[in-house]
Amino acid sequence: MKIALKIVLLVVSTLSYSQNKSEEEVFKTIIKSEIEKNKSTFYIECEKSQTPFNIKEFKDETKGFEISEVTLKEFEKNNVKTNEVWNSELINQLGINSKYYKNKNCLTKEEIKVLFNNSDKGQNVVAISKPIFDNNFENCIVSIIYSRSLGSAYGHSCFLKKIVGIWTIVYKYEYWMS
Repeated sequence: MKIALKIVLLVVSTLSYSQNKSEEEVFKTIIKSEIEKNKSTFYIECEKSQTPFNIKEFKDETKGFEISEVTLKEFEKNNVKTNEVWNSELINQLGINSKYYKNKNCLTKEEIKVLFNNSDKGQNVVAISKPIFDNNFENCIVSIIYSRSLGSAYGHSCFLKKIVGIWTIVYKYEYWMS
């Protein structure tokens, strides 16, 4: 009985570590992509909002992009509400010239509000949702929101795939603006 319990604990801790490691790798992939794309400085929001996901909407938005029905159902099942935040230490681990992000720590919603209220110019704040993974941690969906000021935002979702052990953005979809 004790051996079975130890095996179960080992499996659970391994899966938990795998998810955390995958989330961190996805975070780093998204931030590096933002730097390459924009070449401008930005802040990072701490909160991991829930990634919006609906199978029908995903299929409508991504016509021509093939993904198995099993994976889509896994995304839907694995999409849970969260109150998590990104670890500010991840920003320091990126290994990228810090001239691109304006703060060594991510910002809370309250700090972002103060930032926008105290600035005459638009700011660049990037919010990355909690990634949704398939059961094998080979595919992932994440949403990205860009805010320039209070009430002004735009964003999109990304489908990422682990290719040769590296998370890669394969498809961007669901662009929006407010």
